[in-house]
Amino acid sequence: MLRGRSLTQVRAGELPRVQRSDLHLEADETPYVDVNAVQIKYTASGPRHNSGRLIGSSKKLRFVGAGAGTELPWARIVSIASEYGNVIISATTARGGGTYSVADPEYVAAVLEGALRIAKRLVLAPGQRDTRSIPPNIKAEVWQRDDGKCCQCGDSHYLEFDHVIPLSRGGATSVGNLQILCRKCNLEKGARI
Repeated sequence: MLRGRSLTQVRAGELPRVQRSDLHLEADETPYVDVNAVQIKYTASGPRHNSGRLIGSSKKLRFVGAGAGTELPWARIVSIASEYGNVIISATTARGGGTYSVADPEYVAAVLEGALRIAKRLVLAPGQRDTRSIPPNIKAEVWQRDDGKCCQCGDSHYLEFDHVIPLSRGGATSVGNLQILCRKCNLEKGARI
């Protein structure tokens, strides 16, 4: 139960910091995970394995292997999951996404998911606070995306901007974390995620 709770906290943005002397990153980049990994590429002739290191930082995800490596900014990553004892990374580009075999896939996936959520401003890093006021440009973008209707019931009356992950739980005031709800649906949702 304690492990589940700690993984939930990591996914919510309470990320560990890695200290390694042989890790060279940009000056303002914070490393969260650096583990030995095997990248598994599925080709027509069967799976290909490439050993190396999987590194997740505040700016990007890297795989550094003997033959080749990949670098992906968080904006290009769609999702991260732990499945079948591996870390599965889905990206908007074929390079970088894929399957990685690591020693503790649940933990590595939780750290990378937490870093992804902070990078996409779905949650804030611990210690940071966000404001309830929503800038006009963000309101306009959310209004366009949601077509000026409630995301739950499709109503177009008494609409309000809602934080998907509530501010009280570390949610950010960003396009990715806002939605339009009618007053009734917003009251029913409350502070739930």
